[in-house]
Amino acid sequence: MYRNSLTHQQGSMLVIALFVITVLAMLGATMSKMVIASNVTLVTDLTGLRAKHAAQTGLEVLGSQSFPLDNSIQTCNTTVNSNAAFTGIIGFSNCAYTAACNTISITKSGTEHYFYRFTSVGTCQVGDNIVSRTLSVDAMQAR
Repeated sequence: MYRNSLTHQQGSMLVIALFVITVLAMLGATMSKMVIASNVTLVTDLTGLRAKHAAQTGLEVLGSQSFPLDNSIQTCNTTVNSNAAFTGIIGFSNCAYTAACNTISITKSGTEHYFYRFTSVGTCQVGDNIVSRTLSVDAMQAR
């Protein structure tokens, strides 16, 4: 009787083994795709952070020109681009910024003011991906 049941079960281990191998292969492929997607997200986030800092640099350049420490306040109606030395800074290779500012003379409560609008766009490139971030700042100063 024992011998009879063995002959009826021949090959069932092979079917179970193939099923387990198939399931493990699918699980491995899914995990591989998840790791790749996670790495792409990390690179995009890091590149976006660098682009944001590049845009911040453009705002700071224009701000220092408009509000110098040892001089009177200046009007600002210009556009500046990052220079070649900017890409030589560690972490900013393949990054650039373009910053612009406008000054409008306004009257508020009978007092003359300058209203400044600063806008900067930072872009960074990694491989085929280009990420850009735009920052804007408004300021008002009595004349």
